[in-house]
Amino acid sequence: MAVSDEEFFKRLADLVKDINSTIQCAAQPSNFRGQGRIIDLIAHHEGCAQRELAVLAGVKPGSLTEVLERLERNGYVSRQRDERDRRGIRGTLTTRGRTFHADLVAKRAAFARRLLTDVSPKEREQFIRVVDKMQTQLTDMMAKNAQLKRKG
Repeated sequence: MAVSDEEFFKRLADLVKDINSTIQCAAQPSNFRGQGRIIDLIAHHEGCAQRELAVLAGVKPGSLTEVLERLERNGYVSRQRDERDRRGIRGTLTTRGRTFHADLVAKRAAFARRLLTDVSPKEREQFIRVVDKMQTQLTDMMAKNAQLKRKG
């Protein structure tokens, strides 16, 4: 059975949306979307400037400020003024935040194991090859579009 491009992308988008939704529901410390993601980013970029964190998260600095304030109020994050640039703020995880992050990592690993139970190693390799091909195509397309914009 041949699968149309439309069906392929619909299924892929639905899968990604459902995975994201499931992870979001299980990972939030206080029913506020995005907090788990921000905690994860801080854990991997400890002491990162708030502006840099906004870029990494792909959100506006003002939106990130709201999330960080909420995380700080709930005891997950500590924010301090940057010693070199008093306008800058750097965030670090508190002990509670590190505990939450460790729990988040464990939950994600358990979720992945459950989700991949019936997916063989060979099927995983095939999937990765397909995703890599698509990523290469997308990267090429984006580079060509950028060139056209510069010329136009």
